[in-house]
Amino acid sequence: MKNENDVSFPTMGKETFADRLEMAIGTTSVRAFASAIDLSEGALRKYLRGQSLPQIDKALLMARQANVSLDWLISGEGHSQTGNEVTEIVNNEFNEEYSLIPGYHISVSTGHGRITDSEPVKRHLAFRRKWLKFRGFEAEKLAVVFASGDSMEPTIHNNNTLLVNTSDTKLTDGSIFVLRFGDELYAKRLQKRFDGDVLLISDNKEYEDQIVKADEIDKLHIIGKVVWIGKDLY
Repeated sequence: MKNENDVSFPTMGKETFADRLEMAIGTTSVRAFASAIDLSEGALRKYLRGQSLPQIDKALLMARQANVSLDWLISGEGHSQTGNEVTEIVNNEFNEEYSLIPGYHISVSTGHGRITDSEPVKRHLAFRRKWLKFRGFEAEKLAVVFASGDSMEPTIHNNNTLLVNTSDTKLTDGSIFVLRFGDELYAKRLQKRFDGDVLLISDNKEYEDQIVKADEIDKLHIIGKVVWIGKDLY
């Protein structure tokens, strides 16, 4: 099933998205253009070779950086160059349809805990407002982080994108939470025991469950519930 946050770009005549992107970048180096929109050079080159297509939030960043029309970049329709008035219209239409959720370059360990420092927002992922409303999420209470490790396989794989609802911190048995225990971040299923202890459960049964004793609960901080997982198929 197609991810509703993905976007398909049609081909207009012989001109493909890759062709239009190459024209938009112009004489700017691929490395400099990629750096300006916080994208890896390798990912940008894949778009230029037509090997993959960006999500719409990345396409919008490309259009803004190149000062071209988003409509032209993704479909080939209209004029390539855009003035301030057209840019404002495009941005308004995008903002009406999508919410941009902040993404942090924080690797949440799904193996052994990894010590991390606070990180600034590095990128944004676009989610449809209708979907957020249907799920009862508030955009400003959501955050995107990245998984590291294999202890939650097959549910979560290394480098998967995790959407975290920071407004949902009530411990519910069996749900997956991003949590901090001491100085370490984890993504684990939680289960509260009758004696007051809390189990940190791994889906990969090669890992033993971890126990947070009742007298250590003050060291356990639930950051939010994992509500969506973005995966590569290969």
